[in-house]
Amino acid sequence: MITFNEFLKKVDETFANNQGKNKWRYGQTVMNVLWTTWPQKYKEIQGSDFDCFYDNGTVRLTLTKLEQEWYI
Repeated sequence: MITFNEFLKKVDETFANNQGKNKWRYGQTVMNVLWTTWPQKYKEIQGSDFDCFYDNGTVRLTLTKLEQEWYI
């Protein structure tokens, strides 16, 4: 698996590349990249308070949780 910092870099790169006509919000990008990187964790947090797909206001909470659990 990639490191947490590599995950963040992939999120940022994906976000930058999706700013055209159908641009993604940052939280949506975090969750989409998480799905391709760690699908089990995506399924675990989907629909919970840590799911930032629809709410950019929870991105920091989501990333903090992911960072804490990344190497467990």
